[in-house]
Amino acid sequence: MGLWLLGTAGAVPDAERDVVGLVVEAPGGLILVEAGSSPLHRLRRLGFDPLRLEGVFLSHGHPDHLSGLPLLLMGLWLLRRERPLWIAGPEAALARARALLELFDWGSWAGMFPVEWRPVPLRPGVPVGSVAGARLMAAPVVHSLPALGLRLELPEGSAAYSGDTEPCPAMVELARGVDVLLHEATGPYPGHTDPEVAGRVAQAAGAHRLILIHVPPGVDPAAWQAAAARVFDGIVEVGRDGMRVL
Repeated sequence: MGLWLLGTAGAVPDAERDVVGLVVEAPGGLILVEAGSSPLHRLRRLGFDPLRLEGVFLSHGHPDHLSGLPLLLMGLWLLRRERPLWIAGPEAALARARALLELFDWGSWAGMFPVEWRPVPLRPGVPVGSVAGARLMAAPVVHSLPALGLRLELPEGSAAYSGDTEPCPAMVELARGVDVLLHEATGPYPGHTDPEVAGRVAQAAGAHRLILIHVPPGVDPAAWQAAAARVFDGIVEVGRDGMRVL
């Protein structure tokens, strides 16, 4: 049981990092957080059976966060999945996901398993579809599209995931007192956060550990880590693909 990083890059992956994504393993099954790239490949690379998936959370509607959804659903269909799969996220992200799937005429896939679309309102503290042994709740963050950050409560501890966001009070509250904060560190761009400011968010939230993710290509991990450590008293790391978080 626990939480792993499937990818740690922003929208531009490189030889070391795939686009950002997480997987939650709980007694009731798996939850995929983000569906960029090839989710089935990334799950299997870490030894997870994709048929154990119970649900998918999409933080927002940009391609690096949902473009792999058709591959995921087609693969599960070809593996003869029968039970429902829920997909949760902002309504705008779910609308884009459905439109993407329509391009592949997914309604014609004979024997396709049920998909339950679960729009998550853009307000703080909203519960998200969960599985036994894991509790998830979301809050709106500040990005160029409607976007949600996520808080996860597991037997192993608590974590918060920023998704793509500028620093904002809602993210500080969502991460209040967590064991680990997974915060994007794309750089000082609109809708994003640089590593030093991510450190300030972690410090304000009282997080115990900060892992920087959604990093740009060619980043110097030592420099990113040092920038956050200047303003955060806890442990700072730059995330690595395949890394266990909790």
